[in-house]
Amino acid sequence: MFRSILCPVDFSPHAERALGYALDLAALTGAHLTIVTAVDPFLDAASTAAGHRDTLVGQTQEELQALLARAGAARGKPSESPGIAVLTGKPAEGILAQIPACNADLVVMGTQGSGGAKRLVFGSTTERVLRESPVPVLAVPAGDE
Repeated sequence: MFRSILCPVDFSPHAERALGYALDLAALTGAHLTIVTAVDPFLDAASTAAGHRDTLVGQTQEELQALLARAGAARGKPSESPGIAVLTGKPAEGILAQIPACNADLVVMGTQGSGGAKRLVFGSTTERVLRESPVPVLAVPAGDE
């Protein structure tokens, strides 16, 4: 069974749906869940230049907690509180780097994010993670929203 699950989110409905699956899997298997999001490098640079980087990270962590509360409202609870990671940079690179950092043996993510132009089936971040991940990836398709 799984020991550590990584769930990247971008605050889209698709990511929230994937987080629900990750919460269910963590509750069923006793795996530790880590939720990760990537902050745009330009936004990070601007907030750092303005002296508000801690505020940006804090607000992002608060938004992750709110997303976790929404997704987990009617779901099983993991055996321990999920870890939260806020990264800066390109999402796919950050996700791929986070896999060994949290010893993930499964990645659970949505197939489409909040990015601009959508791919035919998968978002570009999901597509890259699927191609380059050293561990299995559960790609959760968009629901009937």
